[in-house]
Amino acid sequence: MTEYDIRLEGVTKRFDDVTAVEDVDLTVESGTFLTLLGPSGCGKTTLLRCIDGFETPTEGEVYIKDDLVTRTPPFERDTSMVFQSYALFPHMTVGENVAFGLQMKGIPGEESDDRGGMGGSLKRLIRRENSSVVDERVADMLELVELPDTQDRAIDELSGGQQQRIALARALVTEPTVLLLDEPLGALDLKLRKNMQVELKNLQEDLGITFVYVTHDQEEALTMSDEIAVMNDGEIEQLGTATEIYEEPATEFVAEFIGETNLIRGRYRETDDGAVVEREGREYVVPKTAEARGDVAFAVRPEKVRLGAEADGLDNRFEATIVDEIYKGNLGKFVVELDDGQELTVDMQIRDQGDYHQVGEAVPVGWSALNSVVLTE
Repeated sequence: MTEYDIRLEGVTKRFDDVTAVEDVDLTVESGTFLTLLGPSGCGKTTLLRCIDGFETPTEGEVYIKDDLVTRTPPFERDTSMVFQSYALFPHMTVGENVAFGLQMKGIPGEESDDRGGMGGSLKRLIRRENSSVVDERVADMLELVELPDTQDRAIDELSGGQQQRIALARALVTEPTVLLLDEPLGALDLKLRKNMQVELKNLQEDLGITFVYVTHDQEEALTMSDEIAVMNDGEIEQLGTATEIYEEPATEFVAEFIGETNLIRGRYRETDDGAVVEREGREYVVPKTAEARGDVAFAVRPEKVRLGAEADGLDNRFEATIVDEIYKGNLGKFVVELDDGQELTVDMQIRDQGDYHQVGEAVPVGWSALNSVVLTE
């Protein structure tokens, strides 16, 4: 039986006249790395804060495991948060920062903890000053984030990347069911951010903890995620794997937001052999799509389009003129114009010296029908 660490039922959040999140239903399977992806203002951070308890939904319910937590305060939920600013305490050492979560969970009252097992024992032990259990857990977490023996260092002695690791260690030390991350790599430089993407994903797989990660960076989401929820105007437009989101976008918004794409609009019509989209007297061969009716758009990614001899024999092959180009070393990015005025962006891998095209050059262009995705929303 599938176990879910998060379940959202009809979650809506309004701020006066603004609806930030609208009627979101979402289930997150245990051990999943889920990314909430979308542009600024789409509601992804608000949804994250509803899961963690920093915001209370106007409508709907939030469950962690089987516990209804809609109105439960953050410190009583089995979650931890890593903020974009890291929110480390400058007056504390590294070790004190990492231990903070354990200490907070250990001081709700003097009565004995009714829970058995390690959880209850740990809570009792960390009420003692200089608890060896706390020291051991802090040391374990610092090993995990590859910053061993840094317990006594000051926060301002650390680089941005090191501070990000300490924020992770502090969040993970309490062994939460769900770790929530609000654009935690946003302040890092490009090279370090890419390295940390891989390390975060490896860490999540090693721990088996459910991660919910917020970002507006499409590449980051595609690199790290088991599932991606693409958000727009407070709603989830599509939920799927990275491959599904990129190769089979469900809406025009998803197709245009995730990577680059060419959108061609026309009228959908089925034929004996499949289907076509008609535009300006030209027919583009597309896959037969059950939901398609009348006026539609279809998407084809720039890397799926072929130039020159590679276009021969493809379902869609047309004569075009190169109207713009950008040389990127191993890649050529071209804008071509068909004779009906339709412009397409084409990415071409440059494999050999002289294997390039120039502005003004007439060149065949083509793509397989299977690489077209008919969008019905």
